[in-house]
Amino acid sequence: MMPSTRKPSHVPPPTLVDPAACDGCDLAPGSLQRVRQMQAQREHGWSLDEIALRFGVSRERVRQILHAHGGPDPQDIADARRRRAEGQAEALVDELLARWRAGEQPRSAASALGLQAAACRSTIERFATDVDRAARKASMAGPRSIQTYSDRDIIVALTSAAARVGRVPSAKEYAALARTLDYPSLPTILNRMGGWAHALRAAGMEPLSAPGRARKRRWTEDACWAALRRVADELGEIPTVLAYERHAAGRAELPSSATVRNRLGRWSSITTQLAAQRELARSAQTAAVSAAGAA
Repeated sequence: MMPSTRKPSHVPPPTLVDPAACDGCDLAPGSLQRVRQMQAQREHGWSLDEIALRFGVSRERVRQILHAHGGPDPQDIADARRRRAEGQAEALVDELLARWRAGEQPRSAASALGLQAAACRSTIERFATDVDRAARKASMAGPRSIQTYSDRDIIVALTSAAARVGRVPSAKEYAALARTLDYPSLPTILNRMGGWAHALRAAGMEPLSAPGRARKRRWTEDACWAALRRVADELGEIPTVLAYERHAAGRAELPSSATVRNRLGRWSSITTQLAAQRELARSAQTAAVSAAGAA
């Protein structure tokens, strides 16, 4: 008689989020709880090979067990595997984008980082900013992009451009000069300095407002930092780029993750600074409480 495919109601399936979370892999072979562990892992996107390795059995044995006990629907498995692959790519978004900016193809980056190529492509499409795209274009432009420039070289070029036009140059004006003179290209400056405004300020100049635009930019650097601190307080932890994007979805009072990265730079640098700010704030609060108690 064929084994029943019905799941007993008195044995709830375990909740597994990550392969390292498997705490029932030492259960006795053939036990119902062991079967439920396998089913839960499959539902969370694990491959048959991963489950087999975790339980010390063959891939075919895992397939047989899941088939006999009514494993997850194939479409559900495919969706779970796609979500898991995207989550793994998003966790490495900074390194992935750094490789992409340097001109590496998504498939090659995926292989180097141990990720799925499709997940890498979708992650790049979602998180790449205009600065990232400009940097990639510069990296793939040919021999001119081989030359490297220091921050000082860029500042000297910006200062020289300002002297030529008689005022703070616009990005378009600088790009035109860079094509005729031996200046770093505009994409190089955007990538190296984290944006045109950052580059001008590094050179001691203040960006000019666009003609006819009286309204101030809503998401300034200070506003972005305030939004990040708010999200960190609401989540109770420093957000990853994926956690921030999900938390900010549909909330007009929070900037997008792309806006934050355009204003403040790489996400890894942002989170490092945010963690330092929170630590300083906690230390100041502790000191204030201690001083109040002593008084």
